[in-house]
Amino acid sequence: MFIYVMKIVIKPHKTVEFDDTLRSISRNFLKAKGCLGYSVCRDTEKKNTFTVVGEWKTRQTMEKHFKNSDYEVLIGAVRVLSENFEMNIAEVTKSGSLELAREQIASQ
Repeated sequence: MFIYVMKIVIKPHKTVEFDDTLRSISRNFLKAKGCLGYSVCRDTEKKNTFTVVGEWKTRQTMEKHFKNSDYEVLIGAVRVLSENFEMNIAEVTKSGSLELAREQIASQ
């Protein structure tokens, strides 16, 4: 599984516009082949900070997503409406529940 996490700080007077953009494209992301999940969180303390998480079955499906017109809309909105933007991409090699977390802690 491949995941990208975007941390986006939107200009304070542009948060409604950014939120509207996310609402208009998010459904399409979830319908995309290979999408395992797509979520948006808004920071409870810093109301103009959003975290976007996309989960993809393979690297190829994620890369296809990056070439999609809706993703280009997202990046365009980030360029115009944000003060700061950071993106991280990772491959998940293990996933699990609380038991996995306990195993990882015990192995350290």
